[in-house]
Parts: sequence; structure tokens; C-alpha cells
Amino acid sequence: MSKRILSLKEVQDIELDILEYVHNICIKNDIKYFVDFGTLLGAVRHKGFIPWDDDLDISLARDEYEKLYSVLEKENHPHYKVISYKNCKEYPFPYFRVFDNRTYREHNLRYQNLQLGTCIDVFPYDGYVEKTEDKNNIIALNRKRKLSVYNFKGIKNKNYFFKNIPRFLGLLLYKTTKVSDWNKKIDEKSKKVNLKNSEYCCCSVIHEFKKDATLKTEWLYDLTDVEINRKIFKAPSHYKEFLTYEFGDTYMQLPPEGQRHAGGEKNYIEE
Repeated sequence: MSKRILSLKEVQDIELDILEYVHNICIKNDIKYFVDFGTLLGAVRHKGFIPWDDDLDISLARDEYEKLYSVLEKENHPHYKVISYKNCKEYPFPYFRVFDNRTYREHNLRYQNLQLGTCIDVFPYDGYVEKTEDKNNIIALNRKRKLSVYNFKGIKNKNYFFKNIPRFLGLLLYKTTKVSDWNKKIDEKSKKVNLKNSEYCCCSVIHEFKKDATLKTEWLYDLTDVEINRKIFKAPSHYKEFLTYEFGDTYMQLPPEGQRHAGGEKNYIEE
């Protein structure tokens, strides 16, 4: 068998198939998910993917997130697999993914044998982290997480040579630590602000602290339909507020041509 690089269109089609699978699971089990971040922007602005984007993201309130994870593990689909720090100690992120195990995605991790296939990312929303100290703590934990799992290529700055010196030293310092331990700490810190008792929410596992609290917790459960490539999925009814929080109030404007590019990680399939 040989590996063939997937085209952008093929990657998007595989991700859409995974989303459709997850969507059906959520409908069947009354789980409230919604497309988020660049995927939500693509749905609203393009009624599909952002044309050059190779990522697909969904989010859920923390209670819905945990329910979906449990259901997906029990489903045990032959090709669409759930992966997280809970079931794979080398997995590098504090949120989970659903990936197609017939595919592979290149990565700059120390664990070269770890299979990260073409996937959708699944994020939890927790109560908004108010204290600056707590925000900084989560951000610091994320830095340590990256230093524990990436190789030098994965963290180097291409434009500033001298900034790479402390990064290289950090890799040496955290080389013996376990990424699963950092992910667990990030997850626990994020859950510390109970969503049920918080008027506002945020996705703190990826330290979304760029603005003051504006997203209301109740909006996580108030959903509407949205079109992606002529298929219907779920989005927040207050999608304008979500997109403004993430991208600013000019989110309907296309970025300059020089900024229209995908993440750059190649996806492969065995043939």
C-alpha cells in the first residue's frame, strides 16, 4: 500500500462526512452541538467551507460535550474514531477529535507513530474565566503542553531566530513530562468555572480570552439550522454574536488574498 496526498476538496468532503455522522448521533441522542469558529464563518458567509479552509470545528456546552464523548465511544464506528487525552496518552490537545482511521494527517509531534487522521475538532464551552490569574494559569499550562509534545519544527518561529533559543531550551526542559498530564490540568482548570452558575461562557481549553465576556451561556443551547455544501447542520441562533466575538464585526468581509490559505498540514489516504 502507498499513501496518496488528499486534495483540499477531498479533505473537506471527508470532514463533512464525519460531521454528518456526528450530527446524526447528536440528533438521535438529543445532544446540542453547533458548528463554530471558521466552520461557522464558512456556513454564514459561504454556505459551505471557507473555500481555502481545511478544518472543521464544532462546539458544545460542557455537559453536552461530555455526553457526546461517551456516546461516540460506545458507538465505536468502524472508521470514525474518537481520540482524546483520556484514551490516548500521546494525544496532544485538551479537547477531543473524531477522525477517519483510513486517513493520516502529518504533524510535528515527538510521537511519530501517533495517527492523527482527517478529522473534526470538538470543543467544550465552560463558564467564563473572570480572574486574570486563572486566565494566565491556563495560558501557561498550554505553553507547557506544547513544549512537552512538539518537536522543534512544531514550535519554532520562522521569522525570529533568537526567539527560538528559549523555545529550544523549553523543549529540553519539558521533554520528560507527559502531555496527558498537562491536558488534564487544562481541562480541570477550565471546568472550574461551572457553566450552570455562569451567565457568560468561553472556550477556555484553547484560551479564548481575547475579549471581555459577551457570549451568554443560554445561547449554547439555543440553536438554528445552517447550510454547509447543501447539507443542514446546527449553529447558534445568536451566530452573529459568536462570529463578532471571534472575528470582529467585519467578519463578512473576505481577508486579503495573501491571507487566504489553509493550515498547511498534508492529509493522506492509503491506497
